Amino acid sequence: MKYRSEIDGLRSVAVLPVIFFHAGWHLFGGGFVGVDIFFVISGYLITTIIADELSRGEFSILRFYERRAKRILPALFVVCAVSLLMAWLLLHSRDFTDFTSSLVAVATFSSNILFWLEADYFDTAAEMKPMLHTWSLAVEEQFYIFFPLLLMALWRLGQTRLAWIIAAICLGSLALAQWQVVHAPMAAFFLLPARAWELGIGALCAFYLRGSPPALSTALRNALSLLGLGLIAYAIFGFDARTPTPSLTTLAPTLGTALIILFASPGTWVQSLLSLRPMVAVGLISYSAYLWHQPLMSFARHNSLEEPAWYVMAALVVLTLVLAWLSLRYIETPVRKGRMPQIRVFAFSATGLLAFVALGLFVYATDSATIASGRHNLLDRQIAMLDYENNNTSLREASWTPLDSYARQLDCLGDCKSGNNQRKWFDASSDKLHLLLVGNSHSKDMFNMLFMSAPTTKQVELARFEAQIGELTHGNPIFKAESYREADAVMVVSRYEEDRGDAAALESLVRRFRDDGKSVVLVKNIFEFPTYLGGKWTIFDKIVHEAYAAGLTDGAEIAARSNAEYYAIYRTGEQDTRVVAANAEIDRIGALFPDVIVLDRMDYVCAEAERICYSANEKLEKYFPDYGHHTLVGAAFFSKRVDETGWLKPVLDLAQFKQAAQQSPMR
Repeated sequence: MKYRSEIDGLRSVAVLPVIFFHAGWHLFGGGFVGVDIFFVISGYLITTIIADELSRGEFSILRFYERRAKRILPALFVVCAVSLLMAWLLLHSRDFTDFTSSLVAVATFSSNILFWLEADYFDTAAEMKPMLHTWSLAVEEQFYIFFPLLLMALWRLGQTRLAWIIAAICLGSLALAQWQVVHAPMAAFFLLPARAWELGIGALCAFYLRGSPPALSTALRNALSLLGLGLIAYAIFGFDARTPTPSLTTLAPTLGTALIILFASPGTWVQSLLSLRPMVAVGLISYSAYLWHQPLMSFARHNSLEEPAWYVMAALVVLTLVLAWLSLRYIETPVRKGRMPQIRVFAFSATGLLAFVALGLFVYATDSATIASGRHNLLDRQIAMLDYENNNTSLREASWTPLDSYARQLDCLGDCKSGNNQRKWFDASSDKLHLLLVGNSHSKDMFNMLFMSAPTTKQVELARFEAQIGELTHGNPIFKAESYREADAVMVVSRYEEDRGDAAALESLVRRFRDDGKSVVLVKNIFEFPTYLGGKWTIFDKIVHEAYAAGLTDGAEIAARSNAEYYAIYRTGEQDTRVVAANAEIDRIGALFPDVIVLDRMDYVCAEAERICYSANEKLEKYFPDYGHHTLVGAAFFSKRVDETGWLKPVLDLAQFKQAAQQSPMR
């Protein structure tokens, strides 16, 4: 295969925006499309290599995998080993276990599946995962398994027919991506089926260039390759985390890359630009730079309470490039150019992969306390003081216990393995108000609070239907559920997301509830308090750690400081525009339908007279494990606040009205 310097330059256009995006530099809001560019380049190069060898009758699947192993694994092993050491030094228990689990996924070429199951790529917490970026390597490695076999099996059909078959696969994959980006966006982002079309575009470029394409004028080649560069620039600087990807929108960077591969030939401006020595130099180290950047930035975030300053991230970018150059010179190049028997290449590769798998499984199966990880992370030290709980994840998981325990005692009316939506929640003979809570995990918090309130349960029977509000369209199962049919009132309690269209769907949903004879209660989106260390710390955790460092152990004083700090932050009013817009929409609907009850959760969370928002008690038991969910202790405390403040009075009035109506002699 003839060397093309502009392809290396194009690699620099791909890798630098990804690095800058993960550094948090907002100018490169669409820098994640660098991965899409890499996919097209990879599809082009791999197809060209395989097709050249197949046409000469020299292709060997074992030799292909040998080259891939020598190209990919040495630098990957070094980065994984160094990251493992850093993780042991800096990550405590569960984080360290999660990290080693990701090493197992990396070694089995399945990290894209792991992160699909546990991460939203654009969440702040995702940036704390040192191996998150390896999802794209897994996609390529899965492609390397299937694609050569496809070409071998269909080569006898001829290159033209083969290209048409690949084009058809690309169209199917793109159609799947467009569907999934709406219905299963993280599956579209992380998994091969919705990404195959990007690699396929590169493959089609390879077949086009092998087919003696017509000669074009320099002016036309200049125009097409400049258009390609412009499309890439548009995506890098114009896209952001809200841009649906991969989708038809992603045609901008992928077709832009294809135009450069096809038409940035010698003599064009784009070819000259991409062939500049700095561009080629960065392109040559792009693979190692991609490997190094995410662990470095992730560990920096694990050791910084706030997002690291721009100059810290700039220093990490420089360090990334330095380590990438060292990796190229002393690891990648010697291994790639060295002569080693094929059997030894496979043996070393298998040994390294199995070692990471075994290590990950060992840590997973071992008591985390014996690992003694995280001793050198001063920010994330484990504190033993009164009843303070360091692990917010365990608190979040425990908060599901009352709902799940209660629901398991109810009769099942259908499929109850995947949730409790088809339980028999209500006693049809009861004269209590049948209140159906609808929403996501915040409706679970509301269930816990009301379930712990004796005045409420005397007058109200509770049910819950788990759903995202934007999903509750005409054909949703909720409208056929027995809990909905028997409900007197529906309370909507959720976290509203723009991407799902939650707030936009609310008015039509309220109309449907009212048409079905249901009283409607809308609960505003809770004020979302800031969190730290990628969501591991709340404001209360920060204050506890500060008090511990200062030698303060008085639980009452620490809780008072925290309550005042929560209130001060709440009163600043600084909030995600998504929350503000959702609450404004709820107020608008409340004004549009006077019979709709609107409740604000902050009325029981905060006490204006005392100028506090309750966040913990004197035993240092926290009420919030994150930005706004309630712990079990929090639910119990806020249940009392609901009773004391009369927060639920409009709903209890509905209960009394129902009881009075059923007891009336006119009934």
